[in-house]
Amino acid sequence: MKRLTLSAILFCCIFFSLSAYAAEYSLPNAYDFFISRQAEKNDNLPQYIKPDYIRDDYKRVLPDLDNTSLSFFQKYPVEVHLTSTFSYSINANTFNMRDLFFTIGQTYHNDWLQLTGFVTAFGYFDTHNPMSDYGYVKGNAGLYDGGFQAVLFDRILVSARGRAVYDLSTNTFMLMNHFYDTTLDLSENAPFYTDIQGWQLPQNMNGPGIRIGFIGKHYEIAYSQGDFMHGIPKSLIAKFNLPNIDLRFLYGHENRNAPASWTNELSSHLVQVSSTFRYPFLNNKLWINAIAEYTWRQNDVREVPLDSVSNDGKHTVDASGSLTPFAPDAHYVRLEQAIEYYMLNIALREIVQVRGGKTVFNLEYAVYGKFQAASSEFTIGFQGSTDGRYYIAGGIKF
Repeated sequence: MKRLTLSAILFCCIFFSLSAYAAEYSLPNAYDFFISRQAEKNDNLPQYIKPDYIRDDYKRVLPDLDNTSLSFFQKYPVEVHLTSTFSYSINANTFNMRDLFFTIGQTYHNDWLQLTGFVTAFGYFDTHNPMSDYGYVKGNAGLYDGGFQAVLFDRILVSARGRAVYDLSTNTFMLMNHFYDTTLDLSENAPFYTDIQGWQLPQNMNGPGIRIGFIGKHYEIAYSQGDFMHGIPKSLIAKFNLPNIDLRFLYGHENRNAPASWTNELSSHLVQVSSTFRYPFLNNKLWINAIAEYTWRQNDVREVPLDSVSNDGKHTVDASGSLTPFAPDAHYVRLEQAIEYYMLNIALREIVQVRGGKTVFNLEYAVYGKFQAASSEFTIGFQGSTDGRYYIAGGIKF
């Protein structure tokens, strides 16, 4: 808990130290920020840090229904978002499309309700695994998420969806992610299976359920609960998004007593505190970007062979029947620093993992170009790390 307290103090200091930057935008008072519907409609503050359109809740900017010149689909707009990451591993001579998410939704709205129905699909391809013998291309695709998000009176959030539990932060300024998605296949047939490192965070256990809480353009405070193999994962989220900084607190609980899978044996808690910062210079031509994040995972059960887990799910058992506890808590610190000048991006990521008395440090670095056209974003470049992995990688978002 000392680590958590120190992290909380750190992020409070970051928040207050950056208040001078935010002040230039004439931030609203507390009533206008959290409650006033009229202030929400008149709010023109910029959003420099975009949400994760696949996993996050967010407020839509919707047209005026009284404008008679608008067509039906202009009044009730259809949203389409896509994100994908691809890479070539230089050291493993492996190409793959690490993930692809595609979501489409439509929003009905009036003076007191925004109702968005949506569906999200996922896909991936892996063309080569040096340790396996299979056909030329392995891939998979399927339904990732779907449901509805309702915002009543511009503040009250009610959502029912196929992937309800709030995930870990996905913000990054690197080419490739710092986490892997446990919804996708994690067998040796999965994409980038050989690339999963011990310091990479697995996304939360998830499943169909609800999200309820309060949401505004610059904040969200909500509870989520899902159902996965009778595990009933749940989480609480509090996040605040000002023009230059995004602050995010996540508490998660995964009741891992379902016997159907060895990876879901233990009940565990999770706490993550994350801060993302972007600040422009030279008339928005130069950006200074940074991330500071701390994550605590109780009973981190990864890297334990299936056939060595005892019936109680908390120990390994050897040939003589001796039991050994195997689930230490894990602590992670992730820092990122990046400079963005026109299309050129240079970024660093440091990750420290403390697990079971063992400390692992890894440094990643990336140089890439980012090309933007309207709301679309394309990236291509090089990413390396001190653990000996090197990639030519890129991605697309719109």
